Amino acid sequence: MWYILNFIIGSIFGSFLNVIIYRGVEGLSIKNPPRSFCPNCKTSLKWYDNIPILSYLFLRGKCRYCGSKISPRYLIVELILALGFTLHFIFFPIPIAFMLDSLLFITLAVFYIDFKIMMIPDFAWIVVGLVAVFDTFLHGELFLRVISFSFVLLILIILKVLYKEGLGSGDIYLMSAFSFLLSLPLSFYMMIISSVLGILYAILRKSKVIPFGPFIVLSGYFLFMINVLIYYE
Repeated sequence: MWYILNFIIGSIFGSFLNVIIYRGVEGLSIKNPPRSFCPNCKTSLKWYDNIPILSYLFLRGKCRYCGSKISPRYLIVELILALGFTLHFIFFPIPIAFMLDSLLFITLAVFYIDFKIMMIPDFAWIVVGLVAVFDTFLHGELFLRVISFSFVLLILIILKVLYKEGLGSGDIYLMSAFSFLLSLPLSFYMMIISSVLGILYAILRKSKVIPFGPFIVLSGYFLFMINVLIYYE
């Protein structure tokens, strides 16, 4: 029963995240308009059109009103969060599962938004910061976290000065927040892994412009998960 409940809660958060992703990319307010609508015909959706996962499957990925295709992203995001929330609850204590849920949420948000419009939403680094504070309350190591944060921030500021267009302020805020959460030496591993992934992306796509945020959150999320598996279990 608890597994089912976590799956449902995860899918609900996934549905909310889809709203954030769409409106963030389109430059719309989260609150206005207050109800979800079809991106194609702009018709306000009924409650039964917004049931996470089920509505997409029942409607076969199409709008009920105009028949236009609905992006599979909606189903993917809801499924990932539903499964993620469930797996976190199964394998980790509740406080750690809650932190992993939060990190998975912002990981998907940054992944989709930064790849689409090259911007990192402010709430992402704020959420990571709050998770870091909560983890510090649970497991301590405040001194090491401060040292980790200070060193990483200093390195990022130097890189920003040297390469003004190569590193956005959102990347700095996000990586700094993760450096406080992960502490030493994982924060340096995060910098190395995310940088290597970014370079590989640039090589494969033959692009000089790299959305760095997705690689930061992916490496940060998985490193935190590995850390709690090793030390907190």
